[in-house]
Amino acid sequence: MPVTLPYQFDTSSIWRTILKGAFGLNAVLVVGLLYSLFARPWTTVVALLVNEAVVLVFTRLFVRFQTGSAGTLSADAVVIEPNRLFGIALPGPRGTYPLDRFSAVRAEFLPGPISPGVQGGPHELVWLAGKPGTPDVLLARTEDGAGRALGREFGALLQLPVEETGAPREIRFG
Repeated sequence: MPVTLPYQFDTSSIWRTILKGAFGLNAVLVVGLLYSLFARPWTTVVALLVNEAVVLVFTRLFVRFQTGSAGTLSADAVVIEPNRLFGIALPGPRGTYPLDRFSAVRAEFLPGPISPGVQGGPHELVWLAGKPGTPDVLLARTEDGAGRALGREFGALLQLPVEETGAPREIRFG
């Protein structure tokens, strides 16, 4: 299906799911910690406190480095809405950026899991690459090589060069 402008995108759902799980785990640990203050020996309290501290550090890292955006791409600008979780705006790009502040469309190829029996495969991220001072904007998540074609479509539509990173190399035998 060809890409048309204005293009609505929302690539933040994966991170919202991860953050909901992280906040849920924090909530369970805090409730367990409060309960253990009154009903358990102090070693249980200390263990839960250490666990909560570790999970809290990871949650803060997840919030700080989450990717994905929601917004609208038009022929002259991209409007980025802040990522929200439980009504709270998360850190990340937001605002309106003219297209002349972007240097390229980038298709980033990522490998799939290497363990047998693990689901998933190679996938791609299609970015609008910002010039210095402008954030990169994640436009789409694809799989099975569709990122190359989608990146080229965006590049042609926006008249921007297309970059490929982490592109799979062809293996030749014989």
